[in-house]
Amino acid sequence: MTPPLLSTSQYAKKHHISRNHVIRLIKTGKLPAERIGNNWFVLMNQQPANQIGLEKTTSLQLWNKLIVSQLKKHLAIEVSKDRELIYAKLNGLGLPHERCLAFSIGQFPTKTAFAAAVSRLGLPYWISAVPNPKRSQLNRLTKLGLYSIESGWHYLNRLSDKHEYKIVVSQYPDGADFKGTLLISPQGHGIAEFITGDRHYIMTRGFTLTDPMLFDQNAVVRFSKTVPKRHQIRLHQLVKDIYGHLELQYGKIENVKQITFFDYNDGAAYTEIDNIWNDLKIYFSLKHKSTLTTLFGMPASPGQATGRCVVIHHESASLFNSVKKGDIIVSDTTTPDMTPIMNK
Repeated sequence: MTPPLLSTSQYAKKHHISRNHVIRLIKTGKLPAERIGNNWFVLMNQQPANQIGLEKTTSLQLWNKLIVSQLKKHLAIEVSKDRELIYAKLNGLGLPHERCLAFSIGQFPTKTAFAAAVSRLGLPYWISAVPNPKRSQLNRLTKLGLYSIESGWHYLNRLSDKHEYKIVVSQYPDGADFKGTLLISPQGHGIAEFITGDRHYIMTRGFTLTDPMLFDQNAVVRFSKTVPKRHQIRLHQLVKDIYGHLELQYGKIENVKQITFFDYNDGAAYTEIDNIWNDLKIYFSLKHKSTLTTLFGMPASPGQATGRCVVIHHESASLFNSVKKGDIIVSDTTTPDMTPIMNK
């Protein structure tokens, strides 16, 4: 008997994600699917890709190291994030956020203390390991979407120099419908980008700016098509008097589904927000019609250039070696792994 198949639209509706996200997962090999005629079909019992159990090194740190070595420039980023301090800032701003419990550097938790922390916060949870600022060779490490005490305890005991880390255990939203990243200038111009489900390319790789929400202090200027308008209106109400770089998610915490924030930086990590905001406003007000010889998109740098065009998907590492000096890269987004080819 042939297993039941769902169209991309049916699958998107079932899992509360956008159809474009389903297509993206299929094309990047994250979601097995069968091509029938001109359409993709997915097995009914396939689960969408998510960040459950994902381990990662904080992306901005990795970006900074690669950009310093390859491009001889520095990103304005926090060298050592303190999750407790971030949540304290969010609390001071009146923004909803996750609860967390921390174990200081040099006070690595016993299994009993760790289990008690997880029990107080509930399942699922996530772990952030923040290194001693004096140990510059160590990176911040993260383990997301943990559903048992044993899995988290096993992860902690795999850390090298584990007594040199501050261990922070935080709540993790169950079944996140979407996640997002916001940039808001001191002048009140805001850019928000979203991705549906529990997988977040924006936070781990970089902005695509293909479907942003644009807003100012008065109203939403452009709604993203990725998430429902009511959530964007609510988001605008929460952040319109705030500036900086924020990251958020919409999922269930303590049996309540809501927007919660888990990151905030009011430093100048991005200095051209107003210029980018104005460019995006103009760009999305124009009618774009691509032809066989002309493509429209957002440039990574201003000006004009002529060269061979190389189209690369961010997960197609096998194509990176095809980029030569003077080429023009067209990509859905950029990643730390692409820094050496951007140097060309």
